[in-house]
Amino acid sequence: MNLSARTLLAHVTAFAEAWGEVDIDALSSERFLALTADLGRVARVVATAQTAVAGQLVQRSATHLGAEGLARSAGHSTPALFLAELWQIGPADAGRLCVVGEATRSPRALDGSPLPARYPAVSEGLSQLAISVEAASVIVRELDHATPFCTADARLAGERVLVDHAPGLTVKQVAGIARHVRDHLDQEGAQPRDLIRRQRRSLTMVEQDDGMMRFVWVMPPETAGLVRAGIDHLVAEQLRQKRDRDRVGLAIDGMGDLDDRTIPQRRADAAEDMFRRAIDCSCGGAKAPLVTMVVRLALDQLVTGLGAAQIDGIDAGISGTRARILAADANLIPMVLGGRGEVLDVGRDQRLFTPAQRHALAERYGGCAFPACGHPPSYTEAHHIRWWSNGGPTDLGNGIPLCSFHHHRVHDDGWEIQLRDQVPYFIPPPWIDPDREPRRGGKVQLLA
Repeated sequence: MNLSARTLLAHVTAFAEAWGEVDIDALSSERFLALTADLGRVARVVATAQTAVAGQLVQRSATHLGAEGLARSAGHSTPALFLAELWQIGPADAGRLCVVGEATRSPRALDGSPLPARYPAVSEGLSQLAISVEAASVIVRELDHATPFCTADARLAGERVLVDHAPGLTVKQVAGIARHVRDHLDQEGAQPRDLIRRQRRSLTMVEQDDGMMRFVWVMPPETAGLVRAGIDHLVAEQLRQKRDRDRVGLAIDGMGDLDDRTIPQRRADAAEDMFRRAIDCSCGGAKAPLVTMVVRLALDQLVTGLGAAQIDGIDAGISGTRARILAADANLIPMVLGGRGEVLDVGRDQRLFTPAQRHALAERYGGCAFPACGHPPSYTEAHHIRWWSNGGPTDLGNGIPLCSFHHHRVHDDGWEIQLRDQVPYFIPPPWIDPDREPRRGGKVQLLA
């Protein structure tokens, strides 16, 4: 790929003549979009010129040149680091320019005649400003992976397909198509790639300074597909039910502010719901949940909800109020301590809602009983209407299923619950409804 200074100058001159000194704040939306498009074309011309220069720098810094190589002689170990410092860009951006520049450079034969570039279609697409350097980088990367396992003609055909389809697509979309082409060219490499990905799987747990825990889960595609499908299903179901309620006029005044979660927050809650469901399932006929979490708290914290409690295996403490919420769940053992740390009481499964009771609550309420919530029974927790810490019994008359989100809302926001002929009514706190008008919960029948 040749560097055309005339082309670069023509675009910069045309841009300068069209816009001159422009007050961006004073532009209309139409003119602002025109400016943005024109500037993008200039940026692409500059990036193409940078790619041509980077490719030549790679050639002049070849390893066999040793200390005489251009980058080494300038005090840099690689051409990319040389460009990163010279152009004040990131090493990753400089590396991308070098890779694409080397792949699209037209080498010279011994007699000085030009030879075809390694990726001629990509070189042509860059010269014609049809594709960006970022898209070219993705195409080169994926085809390089397939090159050892396919014929030269097959790779050239795949390159042409990608360059023809790249204009108008985002870099992410180009990457997706490029991976499909790579897999088509290297069909025998699919299984080795699977094995390599499986070897790279990992789950790292990092406790942050604010007490939050960050999980870094690197998973192969088959695991990611399963996890994402489950989370996306739950989030989509929540959004669909909200849309259906709004469409048929079943939205409850003031309720919209209660569920203002962002999509990332909804995904986090969905993942928590899935995990709760998984660990609470019986295994091989066992009655106990698969996982037990121990929470240590003082007696006065259990009664008042004040102070901090401690979860085994987690350094950061939680509030006594949060511990009281957890006390309603069957996979928790609340270990109540005296003033000197002696164990006063250790909760038992029999003291909490049993699986049979939870099944009965599911049959009675059909899922989360909070008004207009559509979570199924498998994603709910048994809540004591009269709190267990206040002496509430663990029986069907004092239990109600709530999803994790609404369970937190009831505890954190101060909702009260009353049963009237086995129909739950939720009484909002004054800051949501000053009149505290009871709202009917339980099963919601959407209109046809």
